[in-house]
Amino acid sequence: MLGDRTVASGDWYSLRRAGVPLPDRPAQAHVEFVNGDRLAGTVVDGDGSALTLRLGDGQSLRFPLSALRAAWVRPPGDDSPDWLAGPRRRDVIQSKTGDVALGVIEAIDAAKNVVRYQADGKGQQGDWTRVAAIGFNTDLARVRKPKGPYYRLTLADGSRLSVASVDYTDSVWTAETLYKGTVRLARDRVVSVDVEQGKAIALADLKPTKYQYTSFDGEDFRWAADRNVLGRPLRLKFEEDESTFDRGLGLHAECALTYSLAGKYRRFEAKAGLDSRDGRMGDAELVIQIDGTACELPRGGHLSSGHDPLSVGLDVSGANELRITVRKGAGGIVQDVVNLVEARLVVK
Repeated sequence: MLGDRTVASGDWYSLRRAGVPLPDRPAQAHVEFVNGDRLAGTVVDGDGSALTLRLGDGQSLRFPLSALRAAWVRPPGDDSPDWLAGPRRRDVIQSKTGDVALGVIEAIDAAKNVVRYQADGKGQQGDWTRVAAIGFNTDLARVRKPKGPYYRLTLADGSRLSVASVDYTDSVWTAETLYKGTVRLARDRVVSVDVEQGKAIALADLKPTKYQYTSFDGEDFRWAADRNVLGRPLRLKFEEDESTFDRGLGLHAECALTYSLAGKYRRFEAKAGLDSRDGRMGDAELVIQIDGTACELPRGGHLSSGHDPLSVGLDVSGANELRITVRKGAGGIVQDVVNLVEARLVVK
């Protein structure tokens, strides 16, 4: 329900508060989910199967540990710890001094400042106030997705949360999480709502039929899904505001990706620009071809830090092939870190 009208998920795929940039990931304590979501809040308690998170407005939500990648008491910024990158067969407890303990979490009681865990068959107890982060056992991780459409909320504090349903009534958003919890959010806390597995298919979820990269001096940049080519968040700057995007492709000059459309889609949409942090010195050109014919793009596809990102909207009705090429500009390939965000194909 949006106001006084119910709008089915098949009739729309994205809502955005006008003039409000998409925030970076939470800078405060939060949990990180296996599916990439992040939700700001403080850990209240936990056991060997679930964890309770208290949001800033006092609401509490409970999540299974199998849904969580990490709980951050002290967020790491862009430079994540080494243990986060690979698989883990035990839980990782990192202290604020950087020390790491491995074990199996048994209980967390924030009120009593206690975390208990098993390590080498022995019960251990630590001071919760000294904990910076917990990384959960990846062998137990499970990504839970509904069979049909679901929704991803972006909140003003940087949180991203996937929910099974969402309703907007009397200036309040009410959502049911994928884990049967209910959360209520004031209007201004929600920056965007995007429909997943609906009528718009994220290009990052599709595998290109062909990828080409022409090396300039032995380097090899691979395209990246939902990250820039350096593995960092997708960031673009619009006028004075920087937005951080969840969905899109990370590209680099000189590369080309080809996708098979098989006549299934009616429209291709995206925003393209140089990464606002990693591409500040870059200069590149974007070329998009549909069935071999180059499309007319704003500014001729020119991308530079001195211009706003390009907005692309192309009719692909009946088309069989989409080809996206990034070419180097005036400065060679230096910092030609290009982000193609909110890149999606809309079904007929």
